Amino acid sequence: MSDLLTAERVNRTAPELSRYYDVAALASAVAGLTSLAPLPSPVSAVLLTVFVLSGPGLAIVTWLRIPVAAAVAAVPVLGLSVVTAATTVLAWFYRWPAIGLLLVMVLAVVASALRHRWHDTGADPVRAVTLQQVWFRLSHWGHAARVNRPLILVAVALALWGAVLAGLGTTGYSQFGLLFVGSGPGLVVCALMMLGAFVWALRAGAVGTAATALLGVIVVERLTPTLVTDVPIYGWTYKHLGVVDYIQQFQTLPPKGVDIYGEWPGFFTAFAWFGDITSADMMSIAHWFAPVIHVLLAVVIAAIARLLGFDMRVALTAAMVAELANWVGQDYFSPQAIALVMALGVVALLVVSTEHRSAAYLSILVFAALVPTHQLTPYWLFGVTAALAVTRKIRPWWLPVPYFAILVAYLVPRLDIVAPYGLLSGFNPVDNAASNVTAVGTLGKIFTSAVCRSLSAGIILLAVVCAILLWRSKRPAWVATVMAFSSFALLAGQSYGGEAIFRVYLYAVPGCAILIAPILVDALTIRFRSGLLRAVVPVGLASGLAYVTFAGLQGYYGLWSLVVGYQSQVTFAEDILANEQPPATIMSLYPAGLPTRVSADYIKFAVVDKDFDQPLLALPPALLEGFPHGGQIEMLTADAAEREGDTYLVFNTQGTAAIRYYGYLPDGSVDNFEDQLRSSPDWSVSAQDVDSTIFRYTGPRR
Repeated sequence: MSDLLTAERVNRTAPELSRYYDVAALASAVAGLTSLAPLPSPVSAVLLTVFVLSGPGLAIVTWLRIPVAAAVAAVPVLGLSVVTAATTVLAWFYRWPAIGLLLVMVLAVVASALRHRWHDTGADPVRAVTLQQVWFRLSHWGHAARVNRPLILVAVALALWGAVLAGLGTTGYSQFGLLFVGSGPGLVVCALMMLGAFVWALRAGAVGTAATALLGVIVVERLTPTLVTDVPIYGWTYKHLGVVDYIQQFQTLPPKGVDIYGEWPGFFTAFAWFGDITSADMMSIAHWFAPVIHVLLAVVIAAIARLLGFDMRVALTAAMVAELANWVGQDYFSPQAIALVMALGVVALLVVSTEHRSAAYLSILVFAALVPTHQLTPYWLFGVTAALAVTRKIRPWWLPVPYFAILVAYLVPRLDIVAPYGLLSGFNPVDNAASNVTAVGTLGKIFTSAVCRSLSAGIILLAVVCAILLWRSKRPAWVATVMAFSSFALLAGQSYGGEAIFRVYLYAVPGCAILIAPILVDALTIRFRSGLLRAVVPVGLASGLAYVTFAGLQGYYGLWSLVVGYQSQVTFAEDILANEQPPATIMSLYPAGLPTRVSADYIKFAVVDKDFDQPLLALPPALLEGFPHGGQIEMLTADAAEREGDTYLVFNTQGTAAIRYYGYLPDGSVDNFEDQLRSSPDWSVSAQDVDSTIFRYTGPRR
């Protein structure tokens, strides 16, 4: 196997493909300008997405002599950085020329492309392609596709997936998640079929088909929630939608002190601008957000692997491993998702900085845009950069200095905002690694937790082994090793509200995937001489890959009944927020279901009481003792009577499922508590449907 562990280096010189950058930039500018036309909102959204993810980035990289793989990673990240930085600065200065900003960016892209073509006289002209050539190529591809068996398997898997979706729209509750109800098991089958097609194509050297299978996995795993639900999943999504809605309505940031989002506004200002340009429903944008993020992650991870010297098979395998192993649900409409893509784009620029100093300087600009976008990700990226600088894997060596200066300059003026949330959580890594969920819960909860932990531990340990194998065979491993394990340093001082361990794994996955991929490709493609190895290794690989696929899906969908949303709940919340006057209290048992911050109207309540929607389970444990027969009804009634505004108590299927799942309260206690409210003369039903019941206090005031 020693011959398979020989370092593979890619040609880092910019190939002829770079001469098409200017043409692509001009086409992107046309898309951006067309997004202003009176088109259907979804069409405008697609056009503007194309422009943001390609136009500004192409206008910049066309002037740089960096490898194509670096350009592929940098182009979308630069576009995101330009939009987040520009909209953030405009919001800080209380300016919001949404259309003007787009026109400036379009003109800048056009000017850059034309000027570069005018001055780059040494480049060969872009050859025109005739219709006859296009038809010939399409005919050739069509014939090749008909005999491409892995590609046929991808098509069959997609057809089966379409049938599976039909059985997922009305699934009931399961403590084991979506995979165990309705046609849920079919998702695992479809994902395994896609994985089988990927391996088949990989062994045949058909990288195009392998890339198609990778895209198929993303479709099966990440597009499913979009197509089987009416509104986005995860309660946090709606909190972010409320902030974006506020910026769109008032063209300014939320008041200070309401929540922490206004201090890290990059994500919110960018999407408020996006919504203003396209008139697209931001709920729909959030609904389609996750699959787009996963495509970007796959592209950037594959690009980093290529820049480290691995061939395309390894690069695609790294992206596939990262996709399968990522069970952490941080891909929803959130700053974290965008920040991770931007951070990995910076890593790609750092990898080529030893040969292209311009990439290092460009990374500073991306980092500066990243800092006001997310609280935690820039600190992980700074740690990665510092480790690579100390070991002389990047140039210039002083690059961490401006990174650190940007971090300090941004954090110090906001210390009073951050302090209530905890700047440091203590210096015990074990305590900081503890989850924010300590209850034992149901068998389904225990099962899903065990699956996620086994997958996480397995990926980390396998990455350690692969790093050693790569190091011993003198293959590039250090950069990926730093990416994989540097995030554990976060546990030294921060628990991140009990979510630090999830963020640690999320940041570790790309590096672990790049470490695992070369060895996995070797194992998949090697032809063993020993008959025993020929029999054992394929079985072991198939079993391992199948478990990773299932475990990743189980981790992602195991909480389905808790995180799914319903249109009726969105409507209830919007009506209450729009028609009520502050102060008001909207209390649920568990923070799920009714999205109490879905619109800009939440600000008027949060300004008066930032905890206006605090859940009942957030109360001190002593107040919940003996629930629901410990005087809780009397306590809540007395409290509501003394409040100035209205008080609502919300029951919903997700909250009840969560309480049952985690074992927070005794079985049947929620139903008993609701029955007590129904029989109370001081509470009446304000709104009700199959998924929610909302009580309003109507008793006497004190």
